[in-house]
Amino acid sequence: MVSEASRPTYSSMDEVRAAIDALDERLMPLIAERTHCIAEAARLKGDPSIALVPWRVEQVAAHARELAERHGVDPDLAERLWRAMMSEFIAHERELMERATRS
Repeated sequence: MVSEASRPTYSSMDEVRAAIDALDERLMPLIAERTHCIAEAARLKGDPSIALVPWRVEQVAAHARELAERHGVDPDLAERLWRAMMSEFIAHERELMERATRS
């Protein structure tokens, strides 16, 4: 965890943009790994009607809030981001399942 005191201060927008680009480079492999896990869930579930598991969505949202608090991020922001991400991943999972049932 990076403490508030150890976070860098930038002197230009170019530096901020470069830092964001570097973070995106680190985030994308994690998104790819999460996408793989979603594909595995789709394979294991098989049935598109069970792509959405409401209790799990709430569990993940609560965990995102806990992580946000631990890392000094606004929990409301984190929850909104995670819910948007989960919505997209659920749609992707459902799409994968539907493709598999058509095959």
